[in-house]
Amino acid sequence: MNRPLELDAGALLQRVAERVPPSLRAKVVVIGSIAAAWAYREISGTHAVATKDIDLLLHPAIDVVATAETLGRELLQHGWQPRYPSGIGPGTADTPDTELPALRLTPPDEADGWFVELLADPPAGQTHRKHWRRFRTGLGDFGLPSFRYMGVAVHAAEDTGFGLRVARPECMALAHLLEHADPDRTPIANLPGNPPRFTKDVGRAIALWWLAREQSALAGEHWLAQWRMTLATLYPDRTADMKAAAHLGLASATAYLREAHAIALNSVLAPLGTTPDAFRRAHASLLELMDGL
Repeated sequence: MNRPLELDAGALLQRVAERVPPSLRAKVVVIGSIAAAWAYREISGTHAVATKDIDLLLHPAIDVVATAETLGRELLQHGWQPRYPSGIGPGTADTPDTELPALRLTPPDEADGWFVELLADPPAGQTHRKHWRRFRTGLGDFGLPSFRYMGVAVHAAEDTGFGLRVARPECMALAHLLEHADPDRTPIANLPGNPPRFTKDVGRAIALWWLAREQSALAGEHWLAQWRMTLATLYPDRTADMKAAAHLGLASATAYLREAHAIALNSVLAPLGTTPDAFRRAHASLLELMDGL
Protein backbone atom coordinates (compact mmCIF):
# COMPACT_ATOMS: atom_id res chain seq x y z
CA MET A 1 0.00 0.00 0.00
CA ASN A 2 1.36 3.41 -0.94
CA ARG A 3 2.07 5.67 2.02
CA PRO A 4 -0.51 8.48 2.04
CA LEU A 5 0.55 12.08 1.93
CA GLU A 6 -0.39 14.52 4.66
CA LEU A 7 -1.66 17.68 3.00
CA ASP A 8 -3.40 20.78 4.29
CA ALA A 9 -7.02 20.48 3.20
CA GLY A 10 -7.72 24.20 2.80
CA ALA A 11 -4.56 24.90 0.83
CA LEU A 12 -5.20 21.91 -1.38
CA LEU A 13 -8.81 22.86 -2.09
CA GLN A 14 -7.65 26.32 -3.09
CA ARG A 15 -5.02 24.90 -5.44
CA VAL A 16 -7.52 22.57 -7.07
CA ALA A 17 -10.11 25.34 -7.44
CA GLU A 18 -7.58 27.60 -9.13
CA ARG A 19 -6.99 24.93 -11.77
CA VAL A 20 -10.62 24.16 -12.56
CA PRO A 21 -11.96 26.60 -15.19
CA PRO A 22 -14.44 29.04 -13.59
CA SER A 23 -17.15 27.98 -16.04
CA LEU A 24 -16.97 24.40 -14.74
CA ARG A 25 -16.66 24.94 -10.99
CA ALA A 26 -20.41 24.78 -10.40
CA LYS A 27 -20.38 21.30 -11.96
CA VAL A 28 -17.72 19.91 -9.61
CA VAL A 29 -18.10 18.67 -6.03
CA VAL A 30 -15.10 17.50 -4.01
CA ILE A 31 -15.78 14.28 -2.12
CA GLY A 32 -13.77 11.88 0.03
CA SER A 33 -10.98 12.52 2.52
CA ILE A 34 -10.35 16.13 1.50
CA ALA A 35 -14.02 17.01 1.97
CA ALA A 36 -13.98 15.38 5.42
CA ALA A 37 -10.80 17.17 6.46
CA TRP A 38 -12.30 20.49 5.38
CA ALA A 39 -15.49 19.89 7.35
CA TYR A 40 -13.59 18.94 10.51
CA ARG A 41 -10.68 21.35 10.16
CA GLU A 42 -11.45 22.98 13.53
CA ILE A 43 -10.72 19.75 15.40
CA SER A 44 -7.10 19.76 16.55
CA GLY A 45 -4.87 18.16 13.96
CA THR A 46 -7.50 17.48 11.32
CA HIS A 47 -6.68 20.38 9.01
CA ALA A 48 -4.13 18.00 7.46
CA VAL A 49 -5.40 14.94 5.63
CA ALA A 50 -3.65 11.68 4.81
CA THR A 51 -4.32 11.21 1.12
CA LYS A 52 -2.86 11.49 -2.32
CA ASP A 53 -6.01 11.47 -4.44
CA ILE A 54 -8.64 14.17 -4.72
CA ASP A 55 -11.99 12.90 -6.00
CA LEU A 56 -13.90 15.34 -8.19
CA LEU A 57 -17.51 14.35 -8.78
CA LEU A 58 -19.04 15.87 -11.91
CA HIS A 59 -22.75 16.65 -12.08
CA PRO A 60 -25.54 16.85 -13.08
CA ALA A 61 -25.65 13.35 -14.56
CA ILE A 62 -26.99 14.54 -17.89
CA ASP A 63 -23.92 16.74 -18.51
CA VAL A 64 -21.08 14.67 -17.07
CA VAL A 65 -19.58 13.43 -20.34
CA ALA A 66 -19.34 16.93 -21.82
CA THR A 67 -17.99 18.28 -18.51
CA ALA A 68 -15.36 15.52 -18.31
CA GLU A 69 -14.22 16.11 -21.88
CA THR A 70 -13.93 19.87 -21.35
CA LEU A 71 -12.18 19.59 -17.98
CA GLY A 72 -9.87 16.83 -19.19
CA ARG A 73 -8.89 18.85 -22.25
CA GLU A 74 -8.21 21.98 -20.18
CA LEU A 75 -6.02 20.18 -17.66
CA LEU A 76 -4.07 18.21 -20.25
CA GLN A 77 -3.44 21.38 -22.27
CA HIS A 78 -2.01 22.97 -19.12
CA GLY A 79 0.51 20.21 -18.60
CA TRP A 80 -1.28 17.85 -16.23
CA GLN A 81 0.03 14.31 -16.60
CA PRO A 82 -2.10 11.15 -16.61
CA ARG A 83 -1.52 8.38 -14.09
CA TYR A 84 -2.12 4.71 -14.82
CA PRO A 85 -1.75 2.90 -11.47
CA SER A 86 -3.13 -0.36 -12.85
CA GLY A 87 -0.98 -0.15 -15.98
CA ILE A 88 -4.03 0.25 -18.23
CA GLY A 89 -3.70 3.17 -20.64
CA PRO A 90 -6.35 5.06 -22.63
CA GLY A 91 -8.76 2.98 -24.65
CA THR A 92 -9.86 3.11 -28.27
CA ALA A 93 -13.30 3.05 -29.84
CA ASP A 94 -13.16 -0.75 -29.61
CA THR A 95 -12.43 -0.88 -25.86
CA PRO A 96 -15.52 -1.90 -23.83
CA ASP A 97 -16.69 0.84 -21.47
CA THR A 98 -16.04 -1.35 -18.42
CA GLU A 99 -12.40 -1.80 -19.42
CA LEU A 100 -11.58 1.89 -19.76
CA PRO A 101 -9.38 3.52 -17.09
CA ALA A 102 -10.60 6.40 -14.97
CA LEU A 103 -8.87 9.70 -15.71
CA ARG A 104 -6.35 10.54 -13.00
CA LEU A 105 -4.21 13.63 -13.51
CA THR A 106 -1.22 15.07 -11.64
CA PRO A 107 -0.58 18.84 -11.86
CA PRO A 108 2.70 19.97 -13.44
CA ASP A 109 3.83 22.37 -10.72
CA GLU A 110 3.26 20.39 -7.52
CA ALA A 111 5.95 18.49 -5.64
CA ASP A 112 3.55 16.73 -3.26
CA GLY A 113 2.48 14.05 -5.73
CA TRP A 114 -1.28 14.50 -5.35
CA PHE A 115 -3.65 13.94 -8.24
CA VAL A 116 -7.31 14.37 -9.14
CA GLU A 117 -9.65 11.61 -10.26
CA LEU A 118 -12.87 12.27 -12.18
CA LEU A 119 -16.08 10.59 -11.02
CA ALA A 120 -19.67 11.08 -12.15
CA ASP A 121 -23.10 11.67 -10.72
CA PRO A 122 -25.04 8.42 -11.32
CA PRO A 123 -27.60 8.33 -14.12
CA ALA A 124 -31.25 8.12 -13.13
CA GLY A 125 -32.23 4.58 -12.30
CA GLN A 126 -28.72 3.19 -11.81
CA THR A 127 -29.07 -0.06 -9.86
CA HIS A 128 -25.64 -1.65 -10.27
CA ARG A 129 -22.96 -0.65 -7.79
CA LYS A 130 -20.77 0.82 -10.51
CA HIS A 131 -21.53 2.24 -13.93
CA TRP A 132 -19.08 3.48 -16.57
CA ARG A 133 -19.57 6.21 -19.16
CA ARG A 134 -17.08 6.77 -21.94
CA PHE A 135 -15.54 10.14 -22.70
CA ARG A 136 -12.85 11.11 -25.15
CA THR A 137 -9.62 13.07 -24.80
CA GLY A 138 -6.66 13.78 -27.03
CA LEU A 139 -4.92 10.81 -25.41
CA GLY A 140 -7.73 8.35 -26.09
CA ASP A 141 -10.87 7.15 -24.35
CA PHE A 142 -11.40 7.09 -20.58
CA GLY A 143 -14.24 5.99 -18.32
CA LEU A 144 -16.27 7.99 -15.83
CA PRO A 145 -17.25 5.74 -12.93
CA SER A 146 -20.41 6.42 -10.98
CA PHE A 147 -21.64 4.67 -7.86
CA ARG A 148 -25.37 4.41 -7.33
CA TYR A 149 -25.58 6.53 -4.16
CA MET A 150 -23.20 9.32 -5.18
CA GLY A 151 -26.22 11.59 -5.47
CA VAL A 152 -26.77 11.13 -1.74
CA ALA A 153 -23.12 11.90 -1.01
CA VAL A 154 -23.21 15.28 -2.77
CA HIS A 155 -26.71 16.36 -1.78
CA ALA A 156 -26.72 19.91 -0.37
CA ALA A 157 -22.95 20.20 -0.86
CA GLU A 158 -21.37 23.16 0.93
CA ASP A 159 -19.42 26.14 -0.40
CA THR A 160 -15.76 26.49 0.53
CA GLY A 161 -15.10 30.09 -0.46
CA PHE A 162 -12.62 28.85 -3.08
CA GLY A 163 -15.20 28.42 -5.82
CA LEU A 164 -15.65 24.68 -5.33
CA ARG A 165 -18.23 22.89 -3.22
CA VAL A 166 -17.50 19.96 -0.91
CA ALA A 167 -19.70 17.07 0.16
CA ARG A 168 -21.12 17.04 3.68
CA PRO A 169 -19.70 14.28 5.92
CA GLU A 170 -23.13 13.13 7.04
CA CYS A 171 -24.24 12.74 3.43
CA MET A 172 -21.07 10.87 2.47
CA ALA A 173 -21.63 8.59 5.47
CA LEU A 174 -25.23 7.93 4.48
CA ALA A 175 -24.18 7.07 0.92
CA HIS A 176 -21.68 4.51 2.24
CA LEU A 177 -24.30 2.90 4.47
CA LEU A 178 -26.87 2.67 1.69
CA GLU A 179 -24.32 1.17 -0.68
CA HIS A 180 -23.62 -1.70 1.68
CA ALA A 181 -27.09 -2.73 2.80
CA ASP A 182 -26.03 -5.69 0.67
CA PRO A 183 -22.32 -5.70 1.62
CA ASP A 184 -19.80 -5.58 -1.21
CA ARG A 185 -17.38 -8.38 -0.37
CA THR A 186 -14.96 -7.66 -3.21
CA PRO A 187 -11.41 -7.87 -1.75
CA ILE A 188 -9.42 -4.62 -1.69
CA ALA A 189 -6.21 -5.77 -3.34
CA ASN A 190 -3.96 -2.91 -2.19
CA LEU A 191 -4.72 -3.22 1.54
CA PRO A 192 -3.10 -5.70 3.95
CA GLY A 193 -5.17 -8.85 4.28
CA ASN A 194 -7.34 -7.88 1.28
CA PRO A 195 -10.37 -6.89 3.41
CA PRO A 196 -13.79 -6.77 1.74
CA ARG A 197 -14.79 -3.42 0.28
CA PHE A 198 -17.64 -2.82 2.71
CA THR A 199 -15.30 -2.72 5.74
CA LYS A 200 -13.52 0.31 4.30
CA ASP A 201 -16.66 2.19 3.28
CA VAL A 202 -18.78 1.49 6.36
CA GLY A 203 -15.73 2.12 8.53
CA ARG A 204 -15.42 5.52 6.84
CA ALA A 205 -19.01 6.32 7.84
CA ILE A 206 -18.26 5.39 11.46
CA ALA A 207 -15.09 7.49 11.42
CA LEU A 208 -16.97 10.52 10.09
CA TRP A 209 -19.50 10.12 12.90
CA TRP A 210 -16.70 9.92 15.48
CA LEU A 211 -15.26 13.17 14.12
CA ALA A 212 -18.69 14.83 14.12
CA ARG A 213 -19.12 14.11 17.83
CA GLU A 214 -15.66 15.46 18.54
CA GLN A 215 -16.66 18.66 16.77
CA SER A 216 -20.09 19.24 18.31
CA ALA A 217 -22.33 17.90 21.06
CA LEU A 218 -25.23 18.57 18.69
CA ALA A 219 -23.88 16.30 15.96
CA GLY A 220 -26.68 13.77 16.38
CA GLU A 221 -29.43 16.33 15.87
CA HIS A 222 -27.62 17.76 12.85
CA TRP A 223 -27.03 14.40 11.20
CA LEU A 224 -30.61 13.24 11.70
CA ALA A 225 -32.01 16.47 10.28
CA GLN A 226 -29.76 16.31 7.22
CA TRP A 227 -30.45 12.62 6.62
CA ARG A 228 -34.21 13.15 6.84
CA MET A 229 -34.06 16.04 4.39
CA THR A 230 -31.81 14.16 1.98
CA LEU A 231 -33.96 11.03 1.92
CA ALA A 232 -37.19 13.01 1.64
CA THR A 233 -35.77 14.99 -1.29
CA LEU A 234 -34.14 12.15 -3.22
CA TYR A 235 -36.41 9.23 -2.32
CA PRO A 236 -39.80 10.72 -1.43
CA ASP A 237 -41.66 7.48 -2.16
CA ARG A 238 -39.06 5.13 -0.64
CA THR A 239 -37.97 6.88 2.54
CA ALA A 240 -38.82 4.00 4.88
CA ASP A 241 -37.00 1.49 2.67
CA MET A 242 -33.90 3.69 2.51
CA LYS A 243 -33.82 4.14 6.28
CA ALA A 244 -33.92 0.36 6.70
CA ALA A 245 -31.20 -0.08 4.08
CA ALA A 246 -28.89 2.39 5.83
CA HIS A 247 -29.35 0.55 9.12
CA LEU A 248 -28.45 -2.75 7.43
CA GLY A 249 -25.34 -1.16 5.96
CA LEU A 250 -24.13 0.00 9.35
CA ALA A 251 -24.92 -3.33 10.99
CA SER A 252 -22.86 -5.13 8.32
CA ALA A 253 -19.65 -3.91 9.95
CA THR A 254 -20.40 -5.23 13.44
CA ALA A 255 -18.14 -8.27 13.08
CA TYR A 256 -15.46 -6.33 11.19
CA LEU A 257 -14.81 -3.32 13.41
CA ARG A 258 -11.16 -4.20 14.01
CA GLU A 259 -10.47 -4.24 10.27
CA ALA A 260 -12.58 -1.12 9.65
CA HIS A 261 -10.75 0.77 12.39
CA ALA A 262 -7.33 -0.18 11.01
CA ILE A 263 -8.26 1.11 7.57
CA ALA A 264 -9.74 4.35 8.94
CA LEU A 265 -6.52 5.04 10.86
CA ASN A 266 -4.74 5.36 7.52
CA SER A 267 -7.27 7.82 6.11
CA VAL A 268 -9.69 10.21 7.84
CA LEU A 269 -8.58 9.26 11.36
CA ALA A 270 -4.85 9.39 10.59
CA PRO A 271 -4.19 12.70 12.44
CA LEU A 272 -5.94 11.55 15.62
CA GLY A 273 -5.03 7.94 16.33
CA THR A 274 -8.46 6.93 17.65
CA THR A 275 -8.48 3.77 19.77
CA PRO A 276 -10.36 0.58 18.82
CA ASP A 277 -12.61 0.99 21.86
CA ALA A 278 -13.54 4.54 20.85
CA PHE A 279 -14.28 3.29 17.34
CA ARG A 280 -16.55 0.53 18.69
CA ARG A 281 -18.39 3.05 20.84
CA ALA A 282 -18.87 5.28 17.81
CA HIS A 283 -20.36 2.37 15.89
CA ALA A 284 -22.73 1.58 18.74
CA SER A 285 -23.84 5.18 19.17
CA LEU A 286 -24.41 5.56 15.43
CA LEU A 287 -26.64 2.48 15.49
CA GLU A 288 -28.61 4.12 18.31
CA LEU A 289 -28.86 7.35 16.33
CA MET A 290 -30.24 5.49 13.33
CA ASP A 291 -33.01 4.04 15.47
CA GLY A 292 -34.38 7.58 15.63
CA LEU A 293 -34.16 8.22 11.88
